[in-house]
Amino acid sequence: MKITKTVEINKPAEQVWELIATQFDKAHLWMGPIPRSVAMGRGKGLIGAPMEGRICDLSDNPNGPKVKEIITEFNEENKTLAFDVLPVNNPKIVPIKQNHVKMAVRSLGPSKAEVTWTATPQLKVFAYPFYPLLRLVFPVAFGKLLKGLKDYAETQVLTKANPA
Repeated sequence: MKITKTVEINKPAEQVWELIATQFDKAHLWMGPIPRSVAMGRGKGLIGAPMEGRICDLSDNPNGPKVKEIITEFNEENKTLAFDVLPVNNPKIVPIKQNHVKMAVRSLGPSKAEVTWTATPQLKVFAYPFYPLLRLVFPVAFGKLLKGLKDYAETQVLTKANPA
């Protein structure tokens, strides 16, 4: 299964890239379902990547479900990054074994950018009978994440990340 969603954001591409890539660990600022996110391996990521990845809490419980997101591709020049999403402490009923996400930022002018989110979720065996339903649910969920990105980016003053 492969799902692609796009959103236009009324901010320069460089500022949007800064938010999603350089400030990768700050996902909680724009991802509604994520109450907290922190960097993993700051300064030890792929060439050009600011960190190895991030840990995102999926609830307010510090011992609750999380996802570990490992950066697998980072290209500053093309404004693309990819990461593997690996569940941690998630209930067995969660249908995703893991997910691979690629994000790209493209300039549409001096004050407008397009963000493309391509997700390739790998389902657990028990989830395959629900494939048609999941094929409908996942695009909605990913669309909400991009709407959160758009809303945050357009209402906040986006600046360069402060060095840790």
